Amino acid sequence: MGEAIHLSVAERTKLIQTARQTLDAEGLVDVPIIAGTGGASTRETIQLTHSAAAAGADYSIVIASGYFAGALGGNRAALKAFFVEVAEKSPIPVMIYNCNFVLSAEGCR
Repeated sequence: MGEAIHLSVAERTKLIQTARQTLDAEGLVDVPIIAGTGGASTRETIQLTHSAAAAGADYSIVIASGYFAGALGGNRAALKAFFVEVAEKSPIPVMIYNCNFVLSAEGCR
C-alpha cells in the first residue's frame, strides 16, 4: 500500500496488469486485486483509482494524502467528504486505509 506512492502511474498500471495476468494464468481468476490508489489530492486519487480499475484491480484501498493529513485529521467533515467523493467517483469499491495509531510506552496500540 504505502510503497505505491514511489511508483509512476505507468509503473502502478504495469504492476496491476502483471498481477492480474499472472493470477489468471494460474487459474486464480477469483483472487481479487486490491490496489493502493492514494494520491496527493482528491483529483489524483480518483484518477489513480480509475487507472487501477482499467488495469485489472478489483478494489481500491485509499489513504488520505499525507500532505493534507494535518488539515483533514482535524476536520472530520473534510475527511469524510474526501472519502465520499473518491468512493462516489470510483468505478470499483473503495476501502479506507486508516493508519492512525497511538505510540505509548507500551508500543503501538
